[in-house]
Amino acid sequence: IDRFQFPRLLAFGRSAGRATMARVRVSNVDGEELKVRQARSLSKKLCVMGLFGVPFLWVVHLWYFWPEVHKENPDPYIKRNAVRSMSAFAVVLAALFLWFVVNLNLHIVPSISNVDMETLLGGG
Repeated sequence: IDRFQFPRLLAFGRSAGRATMARVRVSNVDGEELKVRQARSLSKKLCVMGLFGVPFLWVVHLWYFWPEVHKENPDPYIKRNAVRSMSAFAVVLAALFLWFVVNLNLHIVPSISNVDMETLLGGG
């Protein structure tokens, strides 16, 4: 076996995936290179924290891993989480905007509380 073909043969083994994961780095907006396990863990945490009431973290998630998302060969787990985070943020933002429009319209429309009670009862 040629010594240059040996690493290719190892790539088919089960342990080759773990060895490759340890060597591959994930880039982020700070210019740091994170290990894949660290980056995936952080990606998962940002997604979950966004679900528990801090949807702004979904935007931070996409921003933080922006260089990785736009690579030619990005980490599929991180790219999928970043795209889903941004989609979820868009849904939350649309729901918030809809709530704002409905709530604003309810306060603009005159209701019985805006009418002077004396005028209504004929006292003045």
